[in-house]
Formats: sequence, structure tokens, C-alpha cells
Amino acid sequence: MEEQKRHSGFETMRILSMVMIVLMHGIGHGGLGSAAPQGSAAFWIYWLLFILARVSTNCFVMLSGYYLSERKGAVRAGRLFRIGAQVWFYSMLTFCVAVKAGAVPLSAISLLRALLPLTSNGYWFASAYFLMYLSVPVLNAVVQSLDRRQYKTLLLVALLLQSVWGTLFYWATDETFVNNGYSFIWFYTLYFMAAYFRKYRVTVPSGLCLLRVENALHLNGFVNTVNGYQALATLIASAAMFLLFQNIRIRSDYWRRWVFRLAPLSFGVYLLHDSDFTRALLWQLVDLPRFGGALLPSLAYLTGAVLLVAAAGYAVDAVYQRLYRLLRLPALETKLDALTACILQRIVGSEKA
Repeated sequence: MEEQKRHSGFETMRILSMVMIVLMHGIGHGGLGSAAPQGSAAFWIYWLLFILARVSTNCFVMLSGYYLSERKGAVRAGRLFRIGAQVWFYSMLTFCVAVKAGAVPLSAISLLRALLPLTSNGYWFASAYFLMYLSVPVLNAVVQSLDRRQYKTLLLVALLLQSVWGTLFYWATDETFVNNGYSFIWFYTLYFMAAYFRKYRVTVPSGLCLLRVENALHLNGFVNTVNGYQALATLIASAAMFLLFQNIRIRSDYWRRWVFRLAPLSFGVYLLHDSDFTRALLWQLVDLPRFGGALLPSLAYLTGAVLLVAAAGYAVDAVYQRLYRLLRLPALETKLDALTACILQRIVGSEKA
């Protein structure tokens, strides 16, 4: 993307969202959220931060809907190659680290999972995003063919089925295959919503008490569902955050350059720190619950650990991106795009004949 076409507010949100994702994983995967005594001040603060950080994943997907929705034509094969190559690199990197550290046994099955990360669901987000990206031409055809009234109807039906229904009837089976938001089906809805915001130039509740409700009424699975990525409160917060950053413009050339340099590296931060192979090893080494119930030291340590993990991810991905260019893989992307266009042109030509 050329720099003049990039939105400094959205690129800032991309960076902030990735830091929030690391924060969410630290509280969840890192064990900090379950380390504090239930009902204590520390417990509520940790889970408030977790719930607030939950919107970041939705915002990450919505950025794609905003940027890609006006694109015409077929999926760029070069872009798919870039996504696949990046996921493969981090999968193999973390696999080798995990095997060396003794966290994962070296076996044919584990090696196959590392070699085929998009099909083994080693990174659920990457797999879902890849499937969504494959569908972009179809999604855009829908976006560009509907008038505003039809588009509103589409969003209303999608949100009623995927968000409101699951929030109200949390115990029901997942007929819409949203899987609590861990699904490319849910990504479609986020894509359509962000595309609507762009097409029509749209401009600008707490989950803490839910834990008490679940425990008091023995509603097993209640909190997990109504605080999922597809939950109504999470969706509203995601839309609010997205529209907030849509109105932000960074005036300083210095800071804008830094934002534009860091934002494209954000996906690498996720791939490095949330690999199935090294996730448990990472948070075991960080040891977020080391201060027990001491709130202030824990919060200070959490802040430092999150920033350090994020900074390490940005540094590693900067090296990866440089290696990608040194291997002249962007030129391969161009060739793949040209080859795909040629094949499609022949297919379309043969159909017309």
C-alpha cells in the first residue's frame, strides 16, 4: 500500500490492537487472570483489561474489510503467497525453538503440523483470515451490488443470527458455525460491517458482573459465549473503536513515519508470540503470576512484559521482512499475479467462445 493511501489513524489502531492482543493473551494464556482470588480487586481488574482487549481482534479483521472492499477483480495470488510464506516461516521458527527447548517432541505429526500451519489450525486467526481473503472477490461483489437499504438488511440479518442469537441463547448449539467468533464465517460479517462504514462514510456494556451471574446461577459457558468475539457488547465496542480511529489523523511527519513503519509488522507479532508450539513455553518463562495477589507489582510487571513481547515481535518481523526482500520474493509475487491473471483470462475467454 502506498504511504499516501494509508490512514494514520487506522495504522495506529493496528499497532495498538496488536499490543492489546498480547495483553489479552498474557491474562488468558499467561495465567494472570486465574492467579488472583476470585472476587478480589485484582481479579476484576485483570478481567476488565481482558474484556477491553477483546475488541482488538475484531478491529484487525475490520481493517481488511475497509481497505479491500473497493478492490475489483480476482484474489491476488501474490498476496496469498505472502500471507502463507509469513505464517510458514513463523510456524517453522517456533517449531524449531520448541523442539530445541524440549517443549514439543520431534515427530512426523508435529513436523507435518509445522509445515502446514494454515491447515493444522496452529494459528486459528491466520487460517480464518486466509479463508476470508480467498473469498474477497465474492464479498466485494456483494458489497458493490447492494443498495444501502439492502446492505442494512444484510447486516441486520447477519448480526441477528451470529451475534444477538448467540448472546441471548448462549446454551444453544452453534447452527451458524460462528464458533464464538473463532471462524472465518464471523470474519465475513466483520468485513461487511467495515465495508459498509467505508461505502457510506459512517463516522463515529460491561462483562464483569457476568462472572458473578454465571457462578451464582451455575450457567456453565455463559461468560465464554457472551464475551466471545461475536458477542453483542464486544461487537459494539469493536465498531466504536474502529470509528474512533477513523477520525484520527497524525499530523506529525515524524510519528506518522514510525506508525507506517511499524504497522505492517503487526501480524508478525501475533505469529511469533501465539504459536501453538511455543505459547505455553513463552508464558511459563514470563511467569506473569509471580507476584501472586499483589496488584500493583503485577500490573507493572504485566505492562513491562506485554511491551517487551510486542517489541520483540516487531523486531523479529522487521528482520523477516528484510529477509523476504533479500530473497526477491516480492518479484515472485508479481509473477504469480501475472500468471493468475493470464489463467483467468484464458478461462473467461474460453467461456465466451
